[in-house]
Amino acid sequence: MNWPDLLWTMWLEIVTGSTVAGWLVALGVTVAAGVALGHIRVFGVSLGVTTVIFAAIAYSWAFWSPEGFASQALVDTRVKVEMARLTAQPADPATAPPDEAVVRAKVLKAAEEKVHTRKEVLEFIREFGLVLFVYCIGMTVGPGFLQSLRNQGVRWNIMAASVVLLGLGVACLVVVVAGQPPAAAVGVMSGAITNTPGWAAAQATLKELKVPAEQLAMTVSGYAVAYPFGIAGIIGALIAIRVLFGIRPKDEVEAFAAANRGAAGAGNINLKVSNPGIVGKSVAHVDELAGDGVVVSRVQRGDQQVVPKAEFTLALGDLIHAVGGKEGLNRLHEIVGERIDDDLREAEVCHRLVTREVIVTNQHVVGDAIAKLDFPGRCGATVTRIRRHGKELLAEEEATLHFADRLVVVGDELGIKRVEERVGNTRGMLDHPHLIGLFLGIAAGVVLGQIPIPIPGVSQPVKLGLAGGPIVAALVFSAMGHLGKHVIFHVSKGANNLMKEFGIALFLACVGLLSAQGFVHYAFSAQGALWIGCALAIAMLPLLIVGLVARLFFKENYTALMGVLAGSCTDPPALAFANGTAGNELPGLAYATVYPLTMLLRVVGAQIFVLVWLG
Repeated sequence: MNWPDLLWTMWLEIVTGSTVAGWLVALGVTVAAGVALGHIRVFGVSLGVTTVIFAAIAYSWAFWSPEGFASQALVDTRVKVEMARLTAQPADPATAPPDEAVVRAKVLKAAEEKVHTRKEVLEFIREFGLVLFVYCIGMTVGPGFLQSLRNQGVRWNIMAASVVLLGLGVACLVVVVAGQPPAAAVGVMSGAITNTPGWAAAQATLKELKVPAEQLAMTVSGYAVAYPFGIAGIIGALIAIRVLFGIRPKDEVEAFAAANRGAAGAGNINLKVSNPGIVGKSVAHVDELAGDGVVVSRVQRGDQQVVPKAEFTLALGDLIHAVGGKEGLNRLHEIVGERIDDDLREAEVCHRLVTREVIVTNQHVVGDAIAKLDFPGRCGATVTRIRRHGKELLAEEEATLHFADRLVVVGDELGIKRVEERVGNTRGMLDHPHLIGLFLGIAAGVVLGQIPIPIPGVSQPVKLGLAGGPIVAALVFSAMGHLGKHVIFHVSKGANNLMKEFGIALFLACVGLLSAQGFVHYAFSAQGALWIGCALAIAMLPLLIVGLVARLFFKENYTALMGVLAGSCTDPPALAFANGTAGNELPGLAYATVYPLTMLLRVVGAQIFVLVWLG
């Protein structure tokens, strides 16, 4: 074969996905093109990485279709080459001359075998991408999940769960009233609420039930058709609530910010020792009287400020600066005596004491309690607060250190240097990957997802699957932070974002490459138009009902409500719209609060829906 023919054959093998190189090129091209399309804004909203699925569908339909020009050209080229090879062989009088029809049949059979292999490999890559995506989501929202359930977090999660249940109810109406197959309805529902893990869980359940391939294709096509209209429906519902109640977003944002200001983190207080009852008592004794969550970080006596050790005794007239929770500081106020307006941190005599943030990067102190490390006694400095995953925690004595914790330390330069030597403070270590914890967490999540969970009234047990198991494992491990001193579950923000986007891009690309024919068949038909209408109903009706009830009966702030409703659909474009409406990222607080529970309910709910109708 001459050079031009070799190049032509190589090109055809790549674009038709006949080789491993062709699969990799298809993934690279579709992900790059899809992400580029996702940056295009329509009415201020972009679809983001979701458009990868449409780029993959277009690529597969254009180049991978057996009836397409490229596939036919490759078959013709291979037949031509094989015929030339057979013809060039020495003639055997006992052997019939080569038959082109027989050669073509053999070439087509070989092509079908390669397509089967390609399908199996892409299915593995698809599931691997999904596991990466959901695990990284869990690592992002897990550390603050339990804390967020306090106060309004419970109410927000009840609202989000109501949206999920109402969505399942509307999906049932799609089956009963609209006469759609359950496999199609679960695909439309997942696309309408933009929940990819729930859709993947439903697909896995359908495969276990051994439903026909046609129904599986309807699930994929329903999801792809409904997805963009689901985004439009979710944002439309948010706009409708705002218009219906005549809401001014600026006023709502100010009210929400005021209500949450100071809700998290530590406060501080400046006191003067005027209670004779504590004169001569140690700082440790006073801390014990004040209760957990109070740290005396500075004591000023005369013209000198010090970081007090536990045995430091108080004298009448000493000035104290303490950090802690509101209740603890009030108790300390009652014990010490007199509150003063001057901030000891700004006093002229405090030039020796500085406040600095120190990062925990020494694995040997991971898991140790603040009391065990005894920073005031051993280092001459005090840890007043711990900043972990964007949250500010009180440096209570029983609080344990996690890798990448940021400690707020008060002391002189020598004392702070000793703390740095003790805990590490090597910023470069934050970017070092902890692969043991990462892969151990993923493996545990996959195993957890395979455990059957019996549910009364459902014919078969439900599994969290590859979509639910890893996210539960990530929620647990991210909250733990470590297992011993050498298994660290920390994933840096940059690495987490990369793996999350990489995983979902792989997943969507594989889905599009594997489902192009079914999508084209259904999307441009009356069936597709019906699915679009069903998607809008599933997306909008639950949000409107819950939004109206929350606003009318509970007077829910619109800023929080936008975050809750966007989180109940696990919809990043809707969150982006909410942030744009608020002019900041305050809706993200409510979004992150409801996201973990919503994700689990979506995954389990999609499976139950399939089992109820088809089990």
